[in-house]
Amino acid sequence: MISPDRSRIGVAQLCALIALMLLVPFGLRALNARFAGASLPASYLPALEGLRQRGPFEREPIEQLAALKPAYVVIGDSMAGTRMHTTRLAELTGRPAAPILQAGSGSAYWYLALKNWVIASGTRPRVVFIFFRDTNLTDVMFRLDEGFRWNIDRVARDEELEVNAAIAARAGALRQRVRTGFDRAYAADAARLWLLPALPDHLARAVVPSRRRRTGFIRDMNARFDFLHMRPFEAADLAEAVDREADFDRYVDRSVLPLMLRDAQAAGITLCFVRVQRRPIGNRPPEQSRALRNYIGALRAYIESRGGIFHDDTGDPNLPFEMYEDGDHVNEAWRPRYTENLYQRLRARIQ
Repeated sequence: MISPDRSRIGVAQLCALIALMLLVPFGLRALNARFAGASLPASYLPALEGLRQRGPFEREPIEQLAALKPAYVVIGDSMAGTRMHTTRLAELTGRPAAPILQAGSGSAYWYLALKNWVIASGTRPRVVFIFFRDTNLTDVMFRLDEGFRWNIDRVARDEELEVNAAIAARAGALRQRVRTGFDRAYAADAARLWLLPALPDHLARAVVPSRRRRTGFIRDMNARFDFLHMRPFEAADLAEAVDREADFDRYVDRSVLPLMLRDAQAAGITLCFVRVQRRPIGNRPPEQSRALRNYIGALRAYIESRGGIFHDDTGDPNLPFEMYEDGDHVNEAWRPRYTENLYQRLRARIQ
């Protein structure tokens, strides 16, 4: 039997450990005073993050669009990039076409590219195509992870209040309060700005003491783990999350889809949303759950009732298994054929 005295000692030690765990991070404030650089402005997405050295907004696409005056613009990630051949589209329509493509992007990027580049350029395309997979359009958090956030910097202004509001609605007020409170107590965001860049250098120094050789070591490691050296994959990266996200009524007003349709309509631009066909299984489209079918039906009705065009590649007999490369990506050689097929499917609605 454990004596009362030993029990009290154990409780006291546990309390001391908890107190230590809570108090030690306050040391970050002292370290910040020693190592932190100049203070940074608040993020344009405060519901998502705190202080961060953002990348610059890119103005060149505005000037390029204004000069080209495209009749058609294609916005999307690699789903659009491996499918649409804008040169072939221009040949088919007899009008200029422009791509706005960013691998690893999501609906927040697509909306900001539409608002801050296409509409801001003053050009009025007949149609802007936006390519997506399944529930992408109502998942504002997709590809907003820290590793992808530099994409958003390129298309975001200093304030993006409506996108931030959509993120806050999706992420929840509790998450924002916890993150803000944690940063206020421990100055964690400020510490991250100087601590994270320093860690790789300290680790490399421990492995390779020579400064000259260490630079080459870091360069070689970065090159070795580059995206281009990853092995091809057959399984797509979204399938497992689809049913969890397939609740249209729950998520549509916590997304940027209403903003896309509103801004395009105000600018006199028609949006054409193209749902790409997922990688076939046995030369047939993958099975769709009832939840996903209901979601797609609601999505189509929502878009079409607000002046948009909805096109679904799923089940198209002209898009066979052999056109796929890895995951849901299409082989480069198939891009002109895909573009020709899509044009024929939509010709009456986009000319």
